[in-house]
Amino acid sequence: MSITFGEKLKLIRSSTGLSQQKFADFVGLGISSYKKNEGGFTEVGLSTVHKISSHPELKKYALWLISGGTNPAAGQIAPGDAEAEKQVEQQALVQKEFDQQVAKTIEDSILLFCHIGWFTPNPDKIDWNAVGPLILKDIKPLLKKMPQQQQHLHLIDKTG
Repeated sequence: MSITFGEKLKLIRSSTGLSQQKFADFVGLGISSYKKNEGGFTEVGLSTVHKISSHPELKKYALWLISGGTNPAAGQIAPGDAEAEKQVEQQALVQKEFDQQVAKTIEDSILLFCHIGWFTPNPDKIDWNAVGPLILKDIKPLLKKMPQQQQHLHLIDKTG
C-alpha cells in the first residue's frame, strides 16, 4: 500500500507536535496551500518538498519524503520510527564522544609541546578550552577520508 505525499506531510507534521498553522509557519509555507497539500486536494509542489526536506529539524525525513525509503546509518528516518530515531540519537552521541576525545587529545598534545619548550603560548591570547575543538574542526574532513573512521564519523554531522 502506497502512502500519498499529503499523508507523508501529515506524519512529518505530527512528529513535530505542531498544528497545521504553526507547521506551515515553521517551514515557511502559506497555510492555505499547506492545508490543501496535506489534505490531498492539490499536488505537493517541488518548492514545498524543498522547504520541508531542507529545514534543519526535518532533514532527517528527506529521503523518506521523496522516496519512501530510510537509511538510519545516514540519519535518514521515517517519522514515528522509534527504533531508527534511537539509532540516530545513539550515533550522534557516539560522534559527540569521539569529538570530545579527539579535542582532549589535541589539547593534551599542545600542552605537552609547551612543557617541553617547543613553543611558548601567550597566556593572554590562548583559550585552552577552544584549542581542541578548533583544531578538530579543521582536521575532521581529513578524518572522514580515513576508512577505519567511517563508522565513527557520520554523513550528517550533528555536532557542528
